[in-house]
Amino acid sequence: MQNNGWILYFEDDIATAELIKTSLGKQGYQFYHFTAFPEAGMHTIKETCTEHIALVILDINMPGKSGYEICGLLKQDFLADNVPVMFTSGLMADDDIMQAYAAGADDYLVKPIHLNELQVKVPKLIAQKQEHFDAAEQASTAMKMAFDAMKNSSELGAILRFHEAIHQAEDYAALAQLVFEGIHDFELESTLVLVSEQEPLYYRDDMQRSQLELESILGARSRGRLYSWKAYSFFSYDLFTVLIRNMPIDNEERYGILKDQICLLLNGVDARIKSMLVAKSEKEKQQRIATISKVLANLVVEMEQQNTEFSTQLERVINDMETNIAAEITQFNLLETEESGLLSIVNESMVLATTGRDHTF
Repeated sequence: MQNNGWILYFEDDIATAELIKTSLGKQGYQFYHFTAFPEAGMHTIKETCTEHIALVILDINMPGKSGYEICGLLKQDFLADNVPVMFTSGLMADDDIMQAYAAGADDYLVKPIHLNELQVKVPKLIAQKQEHFDAAEQASTAMKMAFDAMKNSSELGAILRFHEAIHQAEDYAALAQLVFEGIHDFELESTLVLVSEQEPLYYRDDMQRSQLELESILGARSRGRLYSWKAYSFFSYDLFTVLIRNMPIDNEERYGILKDQICLLLNGVDARIKSMLVAKSEKEKQQRIATISKVLANLVVEMEQQNTEFSTQLERVINDMETNIAAEITQFNLLETEESGLLSIVNESMVLATTGRDHTF
């Protein structure tokens, strides 16, 4: 069977571990399995895991060190940046999701684990992580060039230019790019989630995507306009939330200044989104009016055609009736004046029925 990669797996429940190993083994994955973090620490892991790791699966509730702690140690001194981490747990509340995201996880599965979901998520997660890693390297180079070009501008000037620029944004993607550029002027990394549509729209400055990050941002919206957790700061407005991922929490003065400046930067974004929604609504309204007008026009034409056809048919029937009456009236032995009077009445009645007005011969 083809080897699709090695998975570093931490799970103390042997039955669960064997089930997952068997299921993913059918897809060509091989395992380094630990039931607890080894006593010798990272030294044991490095000696054991001699092959390149494609994925880490971590149970949160491990004996000794928790899955969060193990994840931090692995990312600090072992894992490559393109290796995704998936947590497993019997319960993933909002705080658990936030903590998993902060520890560096890319996805999670809630126990009991559905094997079909697992078999779909694992290869997809590995491929997405590598794709995002490659894209991020390209984006990082491009962003650095753009950042170096703007580095000499003052932060206040950047805010003013930003507010002028956002009114030119024609769609959400363009608006998100402007937000990222404005925040990069402060040497900060950011993620933007728009909640103005039926489904949240997720944008990240390095083009990566993390479902845990999205859920963390949506959860933070209930915690007020500004919510901070370690180096993460969430700025929430009516129609969007921006996450700053690297606030300088070790520099209290700079941290306070940045919070004020980011608020100044973002204050105009809500108004721009609202104006875009109004423009979208007006466009949809015009399209609906145009559609209704077209339908009504077609209906009027159809009614006129039907009325013309009915009038033509009625006139033909009446003319036939006039001919039949004229042919049969001679059999009644009426005087000439009586016949003439009767035919005149019939003729006038038929003219009135077909034209809707009196007509005199």
